[in-house]
Amino acid sequence: MNAPYPWLESSWQRLLASRSRPAQALLLAGPRGVGKGGLALAWAQTLLCEAPLTDGSACGNCPACHWFEAGTHPDFQLVTLQEKTTKEGDTRMATAIEVDQAREAVDFVRLSTYRAGCRVVLVNPADTLNVASANALLKVLEEPPLMTVFVLVSDQPRRLLPTIRSRCTRLDIGLPPVELAAQWLARQGVDDAVNLLALAGGSPLDAQRWVGSGELEERRGVLEGLARPDQLDPVTLGERWKAVSPQTWHKVVYKWLDDLLAVKLQGEVRFNRDFSDVLGRLGKRADLAGLLALAKMQAAEGRTLAHPLNRSLQLQAWLIQYRHVFD
Repeated sequence: MNAPYPWLESSWQRLLASRSRPAQALLLAGPRGVGKGGLALAWAQTLLCEAPLTDGSACGNCPACHWFEAGTHPDFQLVTLQEKTTKEGDTRMATAIEVDQAREAVDFVRLSTYRAGCRVVLVNPADTLNVASANALLKVLEEPPLMTVFVLVSDQPRRLLPTIRSRCTRLDIGLPPVELAAQWLARQGVDDAVNLLALAGGSPLDAQRWVGSGELEERRGVLEGLARPDQLDPVTLGERWKAVSPQTWHKVVYKWLDDLLAVKLQGEVRFNRDFSDVLGRLGKRADLAGLLALAKMQAAEGRTLAHPLNRSLQLQAWLIQYRHVFD
């Protein structure tokens, strides 16, 4: 078995070198979209494989590998965010890993293994553990049972309890070189890979998601409107853009403001390179204090994306303030 992605090869080799004595608690940390989750799954399969290859990686052919790939291995447990049904009957993804899930994982590792080998618990994303679930997991991390490996995956490791971090062996996964990531995206059939990587902040998997999600067209529609602040009609655009998901809106607009601030402070456009000329003109015109206030408002909005706010009115207020930045 090779590394899940070419830029993870060195990290993969480090893990394989530790296969005979793996860390009982491993923290894979790094930015979103660099393949940490895929690396964690590959490592879990490797630890559970009953006929590893000469380099220590999973064979892919033994019963354990077949069960793992089918999601039925009895000595593997994934702890992740689950879908929840609201009182209104809507199905939404939970925002935190609940304490009941952590307790199930604790009970799981206290049982005997089915195959008399290793047992693996994968927690992803670990930074969504709430206080109760983190404390429940901490108890077993302090004294993990023999032949048990915990793998925690986190985009924001500082959100984890310091006591959990201190009990983990940490492996940091950074952003890949642009050329390597662009080559991989091109092999996946992605056009304009370099600009998409910039839009995704250097994250190749996020760049790939942009293509597959249909958000690129929504992004262009929003940015073409923001590119002409003097012609903005907040009421009309607020009604039109309320159909854009709050998550997409936040992601697109936050990066637009970041680029405007960069130009205003004599820096370079980082995310929206296909709008570099427009950003160059607008950034010079923008009022710095107003731009900073708007960026602060947008950052705060990131914490209320799931709230049932009136999107149309919220967008209208934002657009009025945005227009004033260029008065």
